[in-house]
Amino acid sequence: MLTHTELNPLTFFVGKDFIDMWCAALAFCQKRFQDTRHLYRNEHASGGLGALAPDSFPVFDVYRENCYVIADSNHGYKMLGVGKLVAAEIMGESSRLLEPFRFSRFEEGKLHPVSNSPFPWS
Repeated sequence: MLTHTELNPLTFFVGKDFIDMWCAALAFCQKRFQDTRHLYRNEHASGGLGALAPDSFPVFDVYRENCYVIADSNHGYKMLGVGKLVAAEIMGESSRLLEPFRFSRFEEGKLHPVSNSPFPWS
């Protein structure tokens, strides 16, 4: 019988210590999660693969002709509002709000600030 890792060697499975850390961090940040560790049921949680830019911020830019990249850098649902800006830009209307998220920021050294948060997701 194949294990999860053998089925998909590109998947990273977090250890059981992650569950305790995750639940403790949620409880620290939001009171409603205090004393809820026993409710966590997914003992085989997968962190999956995360595509992160060097500064952990998304990239929205033209990559090549007819190829626009929306790389959310694991921000997921928080990127909903970007769709309208990107659609307008694809139709020829440039967006000042998207400028800080161009590929060129890496070459120009205009990276976003690094968080001093003790939590890995911020």
